[in-house]
Amino acid sequence: WGLSLSVVGGLVVGYAIGKVAEIWTSDQYGPVKKIASASETGPATTILGGISAGMISVGASVLLIGAGVLVAYWGGEWTAEGLGIYGIAVAAIGMLATTGVVVSVDAYGPIADNAGGIAEMAELDPKVREVTDALDSLGNTTAAVAKGFAVGSAALTALALFKTFE
Repeated sequence: WGLSLSVVGGLVVGYAIGKVAEIWTSDQYGPVKKIASASETGPATTILGGISAGMISVGASVLLIGAGVLVAYWGGEWTAEGLGIYGIAVAAIGMLATTGVVVSVDAYGPIADNAGGIAEMAELDPKVREVTDALDSLGNTTAAVAKGFAVGSAALTALALFKTFE
């Protein structure tokens, strides 16, 4: 059951990293609203607020990847002594099991952006542009989720590869 635990741990960490990326990049949550309110006072507060939010947002992802590594290593060692690194590799495979869905969701952003550009060039009603801007914002969030997922799975895979070729 240890390697199964590693795979499930990879899936859970992948989902959690995606959720963290959504929280830090979606206009529905506090961090983006805080940056937006800071932009009302000038460019300096916008830049400082954005940089500080970006630096803080990394912390949750690092903690999640660390927890995923520990769970996966423990799962591998639970299966047989010396399989801890193999458990981490299996967890990376668990994260990568959803790659097709993540990549297809990432394709949403450019499509929504193109729809906005077409609406603007066709000089459509401003209400159309409001809708496409909202869709574009969602597309940017889905892109951030996909990138967070890719970084998390790459971290687990790199750790397993470095240890393998040590």
